[in-house]
Amino acid sequence: MFNFLPMKFKGPTELLRKYLSGTASPGEKDKVEQWYESFEEKKPADSIPEKNIVDVKAKIYQRIQQELQLTNPVIPLYKRRAFLVSAAAVFFLVIAGTGLFFFDNRNGKDKPITSLPKDAHKNDVAPPVSIKATLTLADGRKIELDSSGKGVLAVQGKTNVTKKDDGLIAYTGDAADTKITYNTLSVPRGSKPMKLLLTDETEVWLNVASSITYPTSFTGKERRVEITGEVYFEVAKNKSMPFIVKKANCDAEIKVLGTHFNVKAYDDEDAMKITLLEGSVDVSELDKHNVLLPGQQAIVANKKINVLNSVDLEEVMAWKNGRFYFDGANIKSIMRQVEKWYNVDIVYGSDIPYSFVAKISRNVNVSELFRILQLTELVHFKIEGNKITVMK
Repeated sequence: MFNFLPMKFKGPTELLRKYLSGTASPGEKDKVEQWYESFEEKKPADSIPEKNIVDVKAKIYQRIQQELQLTNPVIPLYKRRAFLVSAAAVFFLVIAGTGLFFFDNRNGKDKPITSLPKDAHKNDVAPPVSIKATLTLADGRKIELDSSGKGVLAVQGKTNVTKKDDGLIAYTGDAADTKITYNTLSVPRGSKPMKLLLTDETEVWLNVASSITYPTSFTGKERRVEITGEVYFEVAKNKSMPFIVKKANCDAEIKVLGTHFNVKAYDDEDAMKITLLEGSVDVSELDKHNVLLPGQQAIVANKKINVLNSVDLEEVMAWKNGRFYFDGANIKSIMRQVEKWYNVDIVYGSDIPYSFVAKISRNVNVSELFRILQLTELVHFKIEGNKITVMK
């Protein structure tokens, strides 16, 4: 657990603000850069201008993760995205509108500096402990996977549907079965994510509030599936049979031959996001096509495709790795994840016009996540059964 000890200092705050705004004197710049370099294995050849502070942040996150192998506290972003960190002392230094804060998690004791309302823990919400997915077979029968036993669950044509010891649902048998039938796997809110193995050995991970509809065997010239929510694919290579992913009720398609990529396509999000980790994918929307390279992300919205050349893959894949990772996320984006994971309803008592950076395990009660976010003193929460109110 964490012990966060806040301390405010006016001098260092002003110095860092001047450095980040480009108004620091040569002597002041040297002080900041020497401080930064003292915690780096290799000293940067040049100074670190404000435009590169995001790169600095990424390096620092990686360094802290290597040293601690622990969950990181929240870092508020108030009007500007800027912070530095001393990895050696394991201190988090935050530039916020109210001053400079150090969060110390060295002694391993849990001593929060802020608290939820007195009655907030009365109806705390625990994280999911099981996979509550539903498998719908070709004839409409439904199998609740949390209560089903291990072994063969069903036979679809020449294909066996098997539940493994780790909860994996695997399709094995004749991958070229000429009788095409379709199954749907759905993971509801308040469930753990789950893994699916298709007959072509493509591996699929489903996030909460997600589903995938797929043939029980692949025949013809393509392998086509349809999804809702968020799904990660590691597609088995087959140059003669492209793998095509489509979001339900959407014209956009993703075409691959064999690659690793994540698709975030929730209906309550403004856009569909396709992020490539390995290989290449062709993203199309009507007559528009974009081929992605590893590290790129296609954003599909309003019949247009925009491509980001560099995205934080750790943030994109945090859900699969059992983490919440907010990197400059607004409160509504954060709470959309909260409502799906904890299966709660969100009410906004006031507008929260701030962005946040935080890393924390998903395997914590919702009150612990809120306690971390409340360290910013920019947002507060009230838990009433299955209802959560967000307020200043």
